[in-house]
Amino acid sequence: MENLILISTILFIHILVWFTPGPLFVLIVRNSLVYSRKSGIWTAVGIAVGNAIHIIYSVTGIALIISTSETAFNIIKFLGAGYLVYLGIKTFLIKAETQKADAANEHKEISPFKAAKIGFLTNILSPKASLFFASIFATVISSNPPLWVVIFLMIAMPINSFVMASIISIFFTQKQVKSVYLKYQYIFNKILSVALILLAIIIAFK
Repeated sequence: MENLILISTILFIHILVWFTPGPLFVLIVRNSLVYSRKSGIWTAVGIAVGNAIHIIYSVTGIALIISTSETAFNIIKFLGAGYLVYLGIKTFLIKAETQKADAANEHKEISPFKAAKIGFLTNILSPKASLFFASIFATVISSNPPLWVVIFLMIAMPINSFVMASIISIFFTQKQVKSVYLKYQYIFNKILSVALILLAIIIAFK
């Protein structure tokens, strides 16, 4: 039961992250509106691949640190907790803003490969994404779960990224839905900020 709660908490927070405007969110919205829903979904593929790479080196690096120095791991753990608190506070203070995208209808469609490449490069070059996944897996590994829990999350989180990014693409290519999201955007921000701070507390006192 404890492992299922851990998995559910991590995936829930990961889902909430997608509801707050950030570089990847804006990228999905832009590619979906400027080009097409198809381009948005292929951009989601690139983002998912980028997340898989972030996760692999996060888990590998944390495991290496643990095997060489418990003190170093504790430092990383508290830095990760501090970063999540920072994200939580920053998210709480975000004012709802309208995400603008070039909605002109005359743009030429881009290839699936190019759309995926844009998503991949934007994600893999984001230091915030690296810190986010390092913080998440510091939490997971510090709780000393069975190996299957770590492997499950390593597979589930990239899939989760693809699904959520695709949903955003589909959502913003529907008529008369963008205003609904923008109306309740501040609620998502507050929920995510509380979730991030609670996760930081879990990391710090585990």
